[in-house]
Amino acid sequence: MFRDTHVGTRIEAPAYVFSGGKGIDQFGLDSFMAEAVLLDLRNKKAGEPIDDEDLEAAEERAGLALREGETVILHTGWSSSLSDMSVPARHPYLSENGAEFLEFKRPFMVGIDAPSLDPDGGKGYPAHSILMRAEILVLEDLCNLEKIQQSRFRFMALPLKIRGPTSHVRAVAILEG
Repeated sequence: MFRDTHVGTRIEAPAYVFSGGKGIDQFGLDSFMAEAVLLDLRNKKAGEPIDDEDLEAAEERAGLALREGETVILHTGWSSSLSDMSVPARHPYLSENGAEFLEFKRPFMVGIDAPSLDPDGGKGYPAHSILMRAEILVLEDLCNLEKIQQSRFRFMALPLKIRGPTSHVRAVAILEG
């Protein structure tokens, strides 16, 4: 039996949100290795949504355009705030229209350095649902994104060999030079 601890860096598949959706084990191992882009969204404050305009502005600042099939990583700076007790517990999150923007771009995975793509205490999982109906996987609780000094790089997030809707992963950025 699979038990979802929902802590630490993890990947979530459509079965996490949809009954009958694909589980982690139904994706080939090679699909967890892809080109990635890092979008700097550290200007977002605690509890603020990340919408399509924020994503477009981050693309422009990075001088790139999102490509189909790659991994999109949202760097909010939230994980580095965990040790600062003066920072509110609410994290920036992906709005519904932000999720629809990413769905249109067709990445394979979308990751964030926060506990969830969706807001704390929200009803349901709107961002998860939008992405996962298109079989776009979700990565959460990524860390050390401030160490990545490139906008585009090779990325791996390898899940455990288990059946289920989620898995812990070891996420690795492979940088040039």
